[in-house]
Amino acid sequence: MPFKQVDPTEELKELNALLDSDPELKRKFDAEQKEFEFRLKLARARKARNLTQYNIKETTGLTQQAISRIETGAKDRSPTLRTLIRYVDALGYELTLTEK
Repeated sequence: MPFKQVDPTEELKELNALLDSDPELKRKFDAEQKEFEFRLKLARARKARNLTQYNIKETTGLTQQAISRIETGAKDRSPTLRTLIRYVDALGYELTLTEK
């Protein structure tokens, strides 16, 4: 089966049109995007400190699978706040709330 040629600009326009037409879908999409970006920041912070998932495992006592789920996400499994704090502490960071 041959691959279909895709125009990323057109695909983005279609996605934006769909999101603009459905506020609930847009809200869910935005929430997923924020979660994805947060998980990406965590993984990048770990790598910037030259730490492996194994290093975090040894520091926190979390399983390597739990660390992987924190960084990559799992639809049915979000880390508890306590687990997330342990992970962030092992990176040498702290969680804070800031106003938008």
